[in-house]
Amino acid sequence: MLNRLKTLIADDAPVPEATEPADRLHVAAAALLIRAAQIDGTVDAHEQQLLQRLVGPYFGLEDEEAAALLTQATAAIDAANDLFQFTQQINANFGPDHKIMLVELLWRVVLADGVVDDYEANLIRRVAGLIHVSDAQAGAARKRAETPSPL
Repeated sequence: MLNRLKTLIADDAPVPEATEPADRLHVAAAALLIRAAQIDGTVDAHEQQLLQRLVGPYFGLEDEEAAALLTQATAAIDAANDLFQFTQQINANFGPDHKIMLVELLWRVVLADGVVDDYEANLIRRVAGLIHVSDAQAGAARKRAETPSPL
């Protein structure tokens, strides 16, 4: 174990870490979207493609950048004990309209497989509460997410 630690410390390869505030914000938002896809226990190919299609335009990223962001966000959400570190970033940097848009994107991810599981609904309710989006706003976001989108 000590040798492994020495190897990690001596390794000159850059650690894939968000260094810019915008990068941390992107990772936080993408991590919440990934958690929405994962929480029912499966992430199918359709959900993975939807994540890619949502994240790219939402942050103005090219396909490769969006894929890298999703990889980084997956690692972040898998290592997280709670959602607070992500919602804290959202609260500090997003205005009300962006928060509502994020809730709509969460609903789009949850609705991708056609079934809203109790865990998924609970996650969105918790995230909406943590980022100060009212139940009425979250409900309206769900209705918008239920309408077909060109994404």
